[in-house]
Amino acid sequence: MIPHILHIKNFLSYGPETQIIDFRPYNLISLSGKNGHGKSALLDAITWSIWGQARKSSGQSKPDSGLMHLGQKHMMVILEFEVNGTMYRVRREYLQTQSKPFATLDFGVQNQDGKLIPLTDKTIKDTQDKIDRTIGITYESFVNSTFLRQGQSNEFSKKSPKERKEVLAQILQLQRFEQQKKIALAHARKLQQEYQLSLQIQERINLELDQLKLVDTQCQDVIQKLSTLEKTHKEIETKLLIINTELQKIKTSENEALFIQKQKNDSQEKLNSIITQINAIKEDLKKSDSQASLQELKNKHVALTKEITDSKKAYQEKIILKEKYLSTKEQLNTTLSTIQKEFEQKKQKLEINLTHKNEKIKQISNQLLEQNKIIQTLEIQHKNALHENNEFLKLMSNYSKSSALYEQEKLQLDLKRQEYQSVCAQGTYLKQHKIKIEQNIQHLTTDNHDSCIMCQQPLDQDNKDKLLTKLHLEIVSIDTEINECKEKAQSLKTTFSQIQESIQKHQSEHEVYLQAKAKHEQQLITINNVITQEKAAQEKLNTIKKEDAETLNIIKESEKELQQLHQEYEKSLEADELKNLRQILTDIETEGKKLIILSPQDETSKEEELTALHQKISQQTSPDYQIKQEAILTELNKQIEEIKIQITKFENELKNYQNLKSSESHFKKEESQLLQDLETNKKEYQLLLIEKGSLEHKKKKSHDLSIELNSVQAKSKNTQEELVDYQEICKALGKDGIQALLIEQAIPEIEHETNQILSRLTNNQTQIFIESLKDLKKGGSKETLDIKIADSFGIRDYEMFSGGEAFRIDFALRIGISKLLARRAGTTLQTIFIDEGFGSQDEEGLGLIMDNIYKIQEDFAKIVVVSHLPEMKEQFPVQFVVEKKRSGSIISVTEQG
Repeated sequence: MIPHILHIKNFLSYGPETQIIDFRPYNLISLSGKNGHGKSALLDAITWSIWGQARKSSGQSKPDSGLMHLGQKHMMVILEFEVNGTMYRVRREYLQTQSKPFATLDFGVQNQDGKLIPLTDKTIKDTQDKIDRTIGITYESFVNSTFLRQGQSNEFSKKSPKERKEVLAQILQLQRFEQQKKIALAHARKLQQEYQLSLQIQERINLELDQLKLVDTQCQDVIQKLSTLEKTHKEIETKLLIINTELQKIKTSENEALFIQKQKNDSQEKLNSIITQINAIKEDLKKSDSQASLQELKNKHVALTKEITDSKKAYQEKIILKEKYLSTKEQLNTTLSTIQKEFEQKKQKLEINLTHKNEKIKQISNQLLEQNKIIQTLEIQHKNALHENNEFLKLMSNYSKSSALYEQEKLQLDLKRQEYQSVCAQGTYLKQHKIKIEQNIQHLTTDNHDSCIMCQQPLDQDNKDKLLTKLHLEIVSIDTEINECKEKAQSLKTTFSQIQESIQKHQSEHEVYLQAKAKHEQQLITINNVITQEKAAQEKLNTIKKEDAETLNIIKESEKELQQLHQEYEKSLEADELKNLRQILTDIETEGKKLIILSPQDETSKEEELTALHQKISQQTSPDYQIKQEAILTELNKQIEEIKIQITKFENELKNYQNLKSSESHFKKEESQLLQDLETNKKEYQLLLIEKGSLEHKKKKSHDLSIELNSVQAKSKNTQEELVDYQEICKALGKDGIQALLIEQAIPEIEHETNQILSRLTNNQTQIFIESLKDLKKGGSKETLDIKIADSFGIRDYEMFSGGEAFRIDFALRIGISKLLARRAGTTLQTIFIDEGFGSQDEEGLGLIMDNIYKIQEDFAKIVVVSHLPEMKEQFPVQFVVEKKRSGSIISVTEQG
């Protein structure tokens, strides 16, 4: 941090008139003035503006109220400062109101036009954190390194080893390793969660696989059950076929029983007719009928005989046709039933399969919708990311040239600054050398000094004159060189200002370029991540589409099979065998319609009429009519006996039918039971088919789970390996890892820098040692940061040295730490503040300190020393003189050549 301009109002001794202090033109500055006039207050104003910290009374948590100028209620400090080539501005105010105090903090970065870009956050704490991150050093580190506060130059030395180590860690900015460690820990925690999640997933998959272990056995059991049900189904159908045959027989027997009953009725009627005929013959025997002519009776007899005979013949043919019709009908029904059953079974299987596949299609459709949504989202992210990246590339292209110029000018500025500091140091050295020569001339021109001031050898007048001439010539030469240094310094100042103006011009563009570059790199990572996600999502979508296409093909094949089955069924209904059977039935019906059969009443009437005609003819043709009539009676009686036998036979047949009919209910009950069993069998079969489909799905799921388990295990292994790596990184980034190594590496640098300065301050009499490890009495060692000091009396504790010696040790140590801080920052753009402490030094000590301040000025952009000692402040090229007036402290700048 390099202070440029400080605005101060109502801060400690500074009054309501705003004081503006410009540090920019100067490298080595002396703050001088009387005690209590406000020298240290100026440094407190800088620390308060940046960190809100400064001197405070004991017991106060914040210094704000104690820093207010007496009698005032509003305090303000504005500091414009530079960090790594970027200009920042911080404004801190404190207002004391009647109710409660009110504090504000504003922070911003200045662009090349001098305009302030606000960086102020929502709260003072957040803004302060942003300032700390920008400067890269905390107040505690600052006061222990580059700020030697009045009366507290031993701030670092008097701390405990643990506290010194913490301060050194802050100075080395090792907190960034802690931040990286936090990031690594966060990633490790994330990996740990992923690893635990993968273990849970493996546990879940293993659990599911354990549950699916019996799927093969269950599937075999279901297949076995299906086979058993198919066998049972066939057995039931066989039994049903037998029962249907029996029932068909009963139905056929019913038709036969009707026929037999009719025959019995006919026989009974015939019997009655014969009895009537016998009675008629007997009656005719008593009478004689000669009314009709014989020929007419014969003709009528022949016609009636033919009509009766034809009717009986047609009746017999009809019975034969009816039996043939029933037999053909049964054959047709059996064939149709077989075709229907086969069709229903095949149809049922295909419909069950179609139902499963349609359900699967619904699931796949939902997956396709979800996956398409994911891909659309990723495509939008990809498109937006590419658009943003193109914007960043355009921005980088616009500012890349000015950024390159900025880097070149920044390097050139550093070189010119170093050259300017070197010229200033040379000029200071020449001035000091001139003073020494003038002192020699004054020594030689004094009457009572006839010896050389350097070798202390006596001089005669001749040599004395020669030496004086030589010294005067040397002064002339030094004056020439001093003038050349001034001209060169002025020229460098002008060049420096021009380059600085150009840098300020390109600075904001460089910041824009860097921000765009960082965003571009981050956007590339985002784009790659989105592309990877898109590829994974597209692969998953292709897999789902493939599965969808396969399932659709299966559905199409099943629908085609179902359509083909319907076609085959329709085709089977039109088979030649069925056509022939239907044609036979049609032919039988046609042939039956052609047959002419007399009704039983007409036939009986015709037979009675025929018998009467026969009798009449017999009477008229037979001389022995009586004898013949007797013979006829005998024959008729014989017929009666035969008819009675036949009726008995019919009654026996009807009795057998009744017995058979009584078993019909049993067969129907058994048929009903078998149909129920068949329906139950079908339902069980369908359920088992569904269960089989479910088990086959589970088998596929088991296979998929095994593949998923292998993938998860492989990913889990990679995650575990990455987790171990990040755990090692966390360990390496911890205090016992890289941080400890960096502190170990820094200690020799601090020792070297400190001892270089300390040797010059003590004429090589004092040396400092810093121990990072301490041996324990019980064995082993522990980390520490002990300071050991050795001089001509041996190694002594810090407390055993005098005030002047302790200050020189503290001064050297703090300069060593500050130089380390500047070197580790990769730049000389740093500032060191030294507030008093020189009162403990004698004249020789002050001279040595000033020599070392001149020597270290090349390592720092600014060195600000607070002192009221005349012998100190007179040796600085620039003095900021602080004077306390009635209205408050006033600062004036005095340049001393």
